[in-house]
Amino acid sequence: MKLRPCEPEDLNLLYTIENDPQMWDTSNAEGLYSRYALKQYIASAASIYECGEMRLVIEESESGKSVAVGIIDITNFSALHARAEVGIALLKEYRGRGLATQALQKLEQYAVERLHIHLLYAHVVSDNIASSKLFQKNGYNIVSKLPNWHFDKAKYVDVNIFAKFF
Repeated sequence: MKLRPCEPEDLNLLYTIENDPQMWDTSNAEGLYSRYALKQYIASAASIYECGEMRLVIEESESGKSVAVGIIDITNFSALHARAEVGIALLKEYRGRGLATQALQKLEQYAVERLHIHLLYAHVVSDNIASSKLFQKNGYNIVSKLPNWHFDKAKYVDVNIFAKFF
């Protein structure tokens, strides 16, 4: 498993993930993304120091061939405060294989060694058990709860903020 920057050929992966209704329950997505908009997003990628974010593709080797299986993001990056938010999304068929843990650990290593991050944090909807377990298993602790923060299927749900200091 490896992480790499987004390339134009990742358009279908981004389109699938960003427009997956199941992902909307756990993200801040407010609408559908067109292929055109995502193509522009990939083409306009800038340095994390310029735009405060970095999106990486999670690539897995399958039968000797590399397959893009998900994305992992650093957002809200602050070089001054040495902190950033992390988010992760895998295609349905690749969940439950330990890939999220591997990707998170590789991202942490990169963030600490190259970006000099002191703190990574994640906003996790309280009923997202898989993400909660992922972050807890990797040494993140709940540092705060945002009550009624996220609207999901006609009701408001809490969001837990998980944090890990390095």
